[in-house]
Amino acid sequence: MNDIENVKSLFGNKFVVAQMAPAVRVTIGEVFGKECGINMTEELAGLLKLLGFNEVIETPFGADIVTYIEALEFLEKLKSDEGFPLFNSCCVGWREYAERRHPELRNHISKAVSPMMAAGAITKMYFSRLWNLEPEDIAVVGIMPCTLKKHETKFRMPNGLRYVDYVITTRELNEWVKKDGIELKDIKPAQPNKLTLPSMNGVIFGATGGITEAMLTTLSYLLGEKKTMSLVRENDTLREYRVDIGEYNLHVGVVFGFASLEKLLKRIESGELFHFVEVMMCPFGCVGGPGQLPTGIDCIKKRAEGLRSTADKMRSKSPVESPSIKNVEEFIKSNLSLFTFSD
Repeated sequence: MNDIENVKSLFGNKFVVAQMAPAVRVTIGEVFGKECGINMTEELAGLLKLLGFNEVIETPFGADIVTYIEALEFLEKLKSDEGFPLFNSCCVGWREYAERRHPELRNHISKAVSPMMAAGAITKMYFSRLWNLEPEDIAVVGIMPCTLKKHETKFRMPNGLRYVDYVITTRELNEWVKKDGIELKDIKPAQPNKLTLPSMNGVIFGATGGITEAMLTTLSYLLGEKKTMSLVRENDTLREYRVDIGEYNLHVGVVFGFASLEKLLKRIESGELFHFVEVMMCPFGCVGGPGQLPTGIDCIKKRAEGLRSTADKMRSKSPVESPSIKNVEEFIKSNLSLFTFSD
């Protein structure tokens, strides 16, 4: 379903907040004839303001929230030495696949909601107060690389409000730009809301291995070691790593594509121990999502590299040290049900 007209109908009736997924910022340049993988965060924010959005926030800020929750969840498993492996929960394609094909894995998938949902929750339930608005006065629109993210708009917070009201994919955004005749010179670069400035971990989420890097880096910060786990920045469809953090020797797997996933699951079913497994549905992660502009493998790889290089420029490396997360940490802890799936 194309949601452009649905979103346009919100303008003037709601305070409409766009949240930008990390993969979109290294793809949107292709709309304007730029090379694959160029970071255009400010241009994307400016474009969204030009289209009529009242505010623009960072989905990677939601990824920081998810990473923080997931790392704490993983640490509890390490302390009890049971419940392995822990799988990530951010990829809706993976969650739906697991529910249908591997229901036995249900209790092994993180309880954390997706970054898009976390960003929607914090916008409606926390930022609304700062903006002197009621949560129901705010509409949140995800600017996403993934058509399946539209499925997540059906999920509601405990108070009944939707986490996210609509999703515009990169392809739909391209259509909107073309229809309105917008050129790059028409866009005044802008910054996303500074309260949502993400860490490196939040930005890296959109490329294969990014979730694992974020989780392991955050775990190391929680354990006082402050290691940046960039060793996982490879592009093979199935790979594994041995990592020492604190007293723990961890075996982690990174996979994209369900054929490779099934190979890994057979090893797990046979008794091989993995502590954490990252699963992404699409080639090289969200940068190759089904809502992205169609292209070849080389371009998708450039998007992944562009995202990694963008992440490396972020001042904070982990949500543990991020000022943005520290500002909302108590709210998250006091309202954990907003950021976790119920059983």
